[in-house]
Amino acid sequence: TSTDLTVSYIKKLVDRGGIFYRNASGALMLSYVAAGRLIGYAEPHMNAWDCLAGQLLIAEAGGCVEHQSANDMLINGGRVVAAGPGVFDEMVQIANETYLP
Repeated sequence: TSTDLTVSYIKKLVDRGGIFYRNASGALMLSYVAAGRLIGYAEPHMNAWDCLAGQLLIAEAGGCVEHQSANDMLINGGRVVAAGPGVFDEMVQIANETYLP
């Protein structure tokens, strides 16, 4: 279930020294990454209309976002991983261990 995936992700994140914060809005969480309030954010599935603006903000602010096929993202949504450059690779690694791409 998605709860099991989230718990697994949190455990892996905390085991690596990270913390978990969630406010029920993926779009706002991505904006927090762009503003530097959070160092990263991952979600197993988001729709394009919930994440594209935040991903653009992160990229423009110098952060990193996982690239997806534009067509697939617009039609089906997909996994989102975004973070500052110093932690992005590790965030992707945790997502790869936990979420299906």
